[in-house]
Amino acid sequence: MFSFLKASPPAEQKVEASRVDAEYRKLRWQVFAGVFIGYAAYYLIRKNFSLAMPYLIDEYGFTKADLGTVGVALSLAYGFSKFIMGNVSDRSNPKYFITIGLLGSAIVSLVFGLVPACFRLFQL
Repeated sequence: MFSFLKASPPAEQKVEASRVDAEYRKLRWQVFAGVFIGYAAYYLIRKNFSLAMPYLIDEYGFTKADLGTVGVALSLAYGFSKFIMGNVSDRSNPKYFITIGLLGSAIVSLVFGLVPACFRLFQL
């Protein structure tokens, strides 16, 4: 079902010895840029709740205790998922894994923003 997430097999074709330095220098920058942009995007998605907290207090009347409970739940879920998904990602193709994770996080964040105010975070 998720066979496309399996790690890629080792490359068959080797780089010529004369081109190794130039090719690897280019690949190192590509990997650095991809990881930097991907991590920055994950960080922005993960930290957007703390930016919304003052608005939630002013507009919807949540208490700091209510939002603190949600913050703790988010932190626990994040920490728990680091252990589980870390093991899964070590055995997966990083190109697809990070892309699917970012898209999933973005979709969930968008859905949370579109939920009507009457739900009020499931009436804490």
